[in-house]
Amino acid sequence: MTINVSEFVWKRLGEWGLNRVYGYPGDGVGGLDVALEKAKDEMEYVQVRHEEMAAFMASAHAKFTGQVGLCYATSGPGAIHLLNGLYDAKMDHVPVVAIVGQQARSGLGASYQQEVDLQNLFKDVASDY
Repeated sequence: MTINVSEFVWKRLGEWGLNRVYGYPGDGVGGLDVALEKAKDEMEYVQVRHEEMAAFMASAHAKFTGQVGLCYATSGPGAIHLLNGLYDAKMDHVPVVAIVGQQARSGLGASYQQEVDLQNLFKDVASDY
């Protein structure tokens, strides 16, 4: 059976013991959204009402279960909204994985709609990794 990259992402995360993801769908992660529906038997999806809650819930998940928290959001402002929850996890020294969308590489630096320099944005909060 052939799988695409998005399906592989959920499969691999499941193999690493992550079985619940908190997230908010969007254009920048559309492939992950579709693949997550296919992986619903292995990966529990908790759709939040705002990206910020996805990161806070992943942080709480890590604090209360001892497992790695997992969250995701689309590109641009969606990714930015994860920051508060990711800082919460960093300050309490709990592991959280955040997956965010990004524009096509060919569009980077071309003032693409909602383009954000995600590497610089997450540099501090993800500095331990």
